[in-house]
Amino acid sequence: MEKVNINKQLECDANYHIDKCVLFREQIIKEENPLIIANVNGFEIGLCDTNKIIELLNNEIKQAQLCLEGNPSKFKKFMFCT
Repeated sequence: MEKVNINKQLECDANYHIDKCVLFREQIIKEENPLIIANVNGFEIGLCDTNKIIELLNNEIKQAQLCLEGNPSKFKKFMFCT
Protein backbone atom coordinates (compact mmCIF):
# COMPACT_ATOMS: atom_id res chain seq x y z
CA MET A 1 0.00 0.00 0.00
CA GLU A 2 1.34 3.43 -0.89
CA LYS A 3 2.31 5.80 1.89
CA VAL A 4 -0.24 8.36 0.60
CA ASN A 5 -3.05 5.80 0.90
CA ILE A 6 -1.88 4.77 4.37
CA ASN A 7 -1.80 8.41 5.52
CA LYS A 8 -5.27 9.05 4.06
CA GLN A 9 -6.65 5.96 5.81
CA LEU A 10 -4.92 7.01 9.03
CA GLU A 11 -6.53 10.46 8.75
CA CYS A 12 -9.98 8.88 8.24
CA ASP A 13 -9.44 6.52 11.18
CA ALA A 14 -8.29 9.38 13.43
CA ASN A 15 -11.32 11.52 12.54
CA TYR A 16 -13.68 8.60 13.13
CA HIS A 17 -11.99 7.83 16.47
CA ILE A 18 -12.27 11.47 17.58
CA ASP A 19 -15.96 11.61 16.64
CA LYS A 20 -16.78 8.42 18.53
CA CYS A 21 -14.82 9.49 21.63
CA VAL A 22 -16.48 12.93 21.66
CA LEU A 23 -19.97 11.40 21.33
CA PHE A 24 -19.30 8.89 24.11
CA ARG A 25 -17.80 11.56 26.38
CA GLU A 26 -20.81 13.86 25.84
CA GLN A 27 -23.19 11.01 26.59
CA ILE A 28 -21.38 10.21 29.85
CA ILE A 29 -21.39 13.87 30.90
CA LYS A 30 -25.09 14.27 30.07
CA GLU A 31 -26.26 11.22 32.05
CA GLU A 32 -26.92 11.71 35.75
CA ASN A 33 -25.67 8.27 36.85
CA PRO A 34 -24.27 6.53 33.79
CA LEU A 35 -23.86 2.77 33.84
CA ILE A 36 -20.87 1.75 31.75
CA ILE A 37 -20.28 -1.92 31.07
CA ALA A 38 -17.12 -3.17 29.35
CA ASN A 39 -16.90 -6.62 27.83
CA VAL A 40 -13.42 -8.03 28.44
CA ASN A 41 -12.72 -11.55 27.22
CA GLY A 42 -16.38 -12.47 27.58
CA PHE A 43 -16.72 -11.00 31.07
CA GLU A 44 -18.88 -7.93 31.65
CA ILE A 45 -17.27 -5.41 33.99
CA GLY A 46 -19.07 -2.36 35.38
CA LEU A 47 -16.97 0.80 35.33
CA CYS A 48 -17.79 3.26 38.09
CA ASP A 49 -15.22 6.07 37.86
CA THR A 50 -16.78 8.25 35.16
CA ASN A 51 -14.22 11.02 35.72
CA LYS A 52 -11.42 8.60 34.89
CA ILE A 53 -13.26 7.40 31.78
CA ILE A 54 -13.72 11.02 30.65
CA GLU A 55 -10.01 11.62 31.27
CA LEU A 56 -9.12 8.58 29.16
CA LEU A 57 -11.45 9.70 26.37
CA ASN A 58 -9.87 13.17 26.42
CA ASN A 59 -6.46 11.55 26.09
CA GLU A 60 -7.65 9.42 23.15
CA ILE A 61 -8.97 12.56 21.42
CA LYS A 62 -5.68 14.38 22.04
CA GLN A 63 -3.62 11.49 20.64
CA ALA A 64 -5.78 11.24 17.52
CA GLN A 65 -5.55 15.02 17.00
CA LEU A 66 -1.74 14.79 17.24
CA CYS A 67 -1.91 12.17 14.52
CA LEU A 68 -3.91 14.53 12.28
CA GLU A 69 -1.30 17.24 12.86
CA GLY A 70 1.42 14.87 11.67
CA ASN A 71 3.07 14.62 15.07
CA PRO A 72 4.19 11.29 16.44
CA SER A 73 1.53 9.80 18.64
CA LYS A 74 0.48 6.55 20.21
CA PHE A 75 -2.52 6.44 17.86
CA LYS A 76 -0.31 6.65 14.77
CA LYS A 77 2.08 4.00 16.09
CA PHE A 78 -0.87 1.73 16.89
CA MET A 79 -2.39 2.18 13.43
CA PHE A 80 0.90 1.42 11.64
CA CYS A 81 1.43 -1.73 13.71
CA THR A 82 -1.94 -3.27 12.81
